[in-house]
Amino acid sequence: MRGEDEYLTYIIEGKQTRFVIPVYQRNYDWKIEQCERLFDDLQSVATTGMGEHFFGSIVSKREGDTRVVIDGQQRITTVFILLAALVAQLRSPESDVTSVEASKADYIEGQFLVDTYHPDEQKLRLKLVKGDMGAFSAVVAGGVNLVEGSNVTRNYRYFLKRIADMPITGDQLFDAVKRLKVVDVKLDEHDDAQRVFESLNSTGLDLTEADKIRNFILMDLDEREQERCYEEHWIPIERNTLGQVSDFVRYYLAAKMGKTPAVGRVYQSYVDYARRTYSSAQSGRLDTLAMLGDLRGFSERYGRCVSPDRDRSELDGVLYRLGLLQMGVIIPFVLNLLASIDSGGISEGQAVECLEAVESYLFRRWSCGIPANSLNKVFETLHGDAMRGVADGATYPEAMRYSLLHKSGTGRFPSDSEFRASLATRDFYRIGNRKLYLYDRLENGDSKERVDVVGGLREGRFSVEHIMPQTLNASWRKSLGDRCEEVHDEWKDRIANLTLTAYNSEYSNRDFATKRDMENGFSDSVFRMNRWVGEQEAWGEGELESRQSVLQDRFVELWPPISSSYQPTLEVPDEATLGDDAEFTGRDIVSYSFMGDDTPVKTWKEMEVGVLRSLCDLDLGRLYTISEESSFPGSAFEHEERQGFSKVSDGLFVKSSNSTWLKVELLRKVFDLLGVSQDELVIKMVQVDRAEGDAD
Repeated sequence: MRGEDEYLTYIIEGKQTRFVIPVYQRNYDWKIEQCERLFDDLQSVATTGMGEHFFGSIVSKREGDTRVVIDGQQRITTVFILLAALVAQLRSPESDVTSVEASKADYIEGQFLVDTYHPDEQKLRLKLVKGDMGAFSAVVAGGVNLVEGSNVTRNYRYFLKRIADMPITGDQLFDAVKRLKVVDVKLDEHDDAQRVFESLNSTGLDLTEADKIRNFILMDLDEREQERCYEEHWIPIERNTLGQVSDFVRYYLAAKMGKTPAVGRVYQSYVDYARRTYSSAQSGRLDTLAMLGDLRGFSERYGRCVSPDRDRSELDGVLYRLGLLQMGVIIPFVLNLLASIDSGGISEGQAVECLEAVESYLFRRWSCGIPANSLNKVFETLHGDAMRGVADGATYPEAMRYSLLHKSGTGRFPSDSEFRASLATRDFYRIGNRKLYLYDRLENGDSKERVDVVGGLREGRFSVEHIMPQTLNASWRKSLGDRCEEVHDEWKDRIANLTLTAYNSEYSNRDFATKRDMENGFSDSVFRMNRWVGEQEAWGEGELESRQSVLQDRFVELWPPISSSYQPTLEVPDEATLGDDAEFTGRDIVSYSFMGDDTPVKTWKEMEVGVLRSLCDLDLGRLYTISEESSFPGSAFEHEERQGFSKVSDGLFVKSSNSTWLKVELLRKVFDLLGVSQDELVIKMVQVDRAEGDAD
């Protein structure tokens, strides 16, 4: 890499050099405020006689007569736009912008904007990405057929106005542009352009993770191959994912690796994955087409997952409902499920079975108020669990349901009794947009004749109504009797007292009989869920208890329990992180994974000692300091060998003759004190039956 101070116009001028912004770069995005600052600086240079003005750096790689711009495209493009605006003003008969040379506009155009003698059909000295090229061509052509909505066009118009209003001549402005000095960094053929790009953009510039991934994939291709891959693969990926490529790749990696990368590490995680998966053993080069092909295929599945056509198929209908439930955590599993359909591993009918089980699992848990912190791990690994069951002779749906049924703690599948009990305490009124899912499901179920509940709620045509009102008036106090306040407090926001209506403002606080018998009231409602309400003579505690019972049956019907006939030959290991509310006691450990390294073990003691040794590698001094603290249970650490203790490092021993529970609690505390995420330790284990009196 060589860097030299150079005037920008000298780099551009008359050398048959063309700047190319490769397709992997983002579009031109300088706004008016950046253009204003540049113009102010140029005007200051012109009026103060300043010798030069530093304008940052340009990093490029020469390919023949072309300079491929690695960094600096925003500055270069802006100067080209400014020069095009100056040419336009010098040529305009209505402009007061002047030059002592009659041919100055032709000179600027011929030396800096257009290479008339270049053999390519495209003569412009700057080639932008496709989204900007049409707008730039129109600008250089003198503002004919300008492309609206483009930053190129917007900034061109800004410069036209500033040039028209400036207190200096056209010659002075051009002379100021000629004083713009840059550090011109030229890469040679041995320089790694991708590494340079990463270094330049490691200081917080606002590239998205998707921008960096696109650049990583396309950067080493020649220009023609870049454009082909960009058109045939990357643009469809953006289209399929509705422009949310960073989010998509994060879910893609979770599906592929069984672990979701942190939001800010999607790019690096993808690079690591790609180098492991797509590197040629002989050359070490990446198989670009294979990378793009897999991303494109999964982007189509992602698009179907996040934006399904409900009427396309039964499968898409379930995906639509799951989208209303707002559980993006399932996307890694769904991506693998759809991939299994495409590969012929499972049928769409089997996929529907799986998703309906997932729907019951998710809604029951949400209804019961079970924390969702364990769900990432559940759905990152659920496909792998199912495939192990398939290898053991089960069908995919049976193995998947078995895996869900064998989760424990905060990962558990709620029983019917727990699910029914949630209706007695759950506030179903303050549930945000999940009301779209809940009331659509309660009203329509699996019926072919559907009421557009989702559209009605979104557009405000329908609303959720309290049958017994939120505020009691004299009439309602009288009808509820002496315990009116108690009944009201207990039942007001429960599902038994809530329903759908298209006329909430008319219902207001009217007494029950009026609400029931008025036009479009409960007895004349378009909603099926109001039929039972419309048959009641009054509305009080007895009716609320009865409707709760009716709805409990309805809930269990719509979100049924699941079962599995699969009995594994070898127990499918349950998986939990150290931070999960999982049941570790009474289980045999199979293996553990710490920071991605999987280690088979036979005992909890091996796991504890192995993890502590890994922590020593991370920060031995801090672990020694922690071991001297007295707050650990049961004198957990010693600094010389003793019976019942195992060696972690020289002068550090941990008590290992204790229960699984104490081992887990010790590790949790050590992780917290070292600032290591408990989710970095993943434990696989199986349930065991021990005779009474056996040690833990």
